[in-house]
Amino acid sequence: MTETALQTLQRKLCPWLRPPLSRLESAYAAERLGHAWLIAGARGVGKLNLALVFARRLLERRRPTEEPPDLAAAEAVAALRDRHLPADHHPDLHWLFPEEDKTAVSVEQVREAAAVLNLKAHAGGAKVVLLERADGMTTAAANALLKTLEEPSLDTYLLLLADQPNRLPATIRSRCQRLAIAGPNRAELAAWLGVAADRFAAAWVLTGGSPLQIAALIQDDKINETSNLESQVELISEDKAGVQAVASAWAKADPELALTWLTRELHREIRARLTSKSVTDLERPALHNALTLRRLFEQYERADRLLGQLGSGINVELGLQALLIGFQASRGST
Repeated sequence: MTETALQTLQRKLCPWLRPPLSRLESAYAAERLGHAWLIAGARGVGKLNLALVFARRLLERRRPTEEPPDLAAAEAVAALRDRHLPADHHPDLHWLFPEEDKTAVSVEQVREAAAVLNLKAHAGGAKVVLLERADGMTTAAANALLKTLEEPSLDTYLLLLADQPNRLPATIRSRCQRLAIAGPNRAELAAWLGVAADRFAAAWVLTGGSPLQIAALIQDDKINETSNLESQVELISEDKAGVQAVASAWAKADPELALTWLTRELHREIRARLTSKSVTDLERPALHNALTLRRLFEQYERADRLLGQLGSGINVELGLQALLIGFQASRGST
């Protein structure tokens, strides 16, 4: 019988996630496991994989007798893409994620989960709430969750996953134990991917070293996506490409990936300007020659703000259009 995406993510583990899993299991074994955990880490580092593996152990009330097998790169990419497909799961696992065509977990979802938590567990044991993209909750949803955090029902555990934990209200952060997840280094990632490190050098910069994003880029044969994004911005800066078309393409593809790349490029260029690095030493003149230093700072702030607003319900395409207009040649010299 074919294993579902959920079963794969519950049973296997990305190898760099073993230390944080060990920390959770040690706290549980010592009866020091708080009822709420904020699992924080960059996008694509494997937070969901870690949470599902640990949630399964909480629900089954069993101490691990052996380490979970490694989750291979190809398995990880496929499972994460299919993770929201309908599948049977433990009745006491309440997994919240943005509904179809939505960008954030709603207050209705949180209230429904809170109501269920007040009932007796179906299996007579623990109850687990797993909140994917907790940092993208609406304000109303965050307020509803706060009530559950303040008055948790017996034997209930909440696992909040956040790419940008500081976007969560301080009242929620203060009621959670925090677990920061780090990704593998280049050598460890190369071993997991089964490719030489130089093959994903550009993708490493593009994603900030995100292992699962890099694995997906390799699988989709988009490992050179950096050059595509760079070319599009360069064409805009030369008035050879329309802002609306590029913004639409970015919004439909992966706006978070594009904005991550752009903020890193702008930040790198600002640092180079401030340290008086020669323009001839720089790799990407499209961002360097077309913009004044003041404009670079403005564009960086816009890109970083838009990146932080993803998942909050903002119109991403319009936001990208407003940002990309700032790279047009007619505006870049002001």
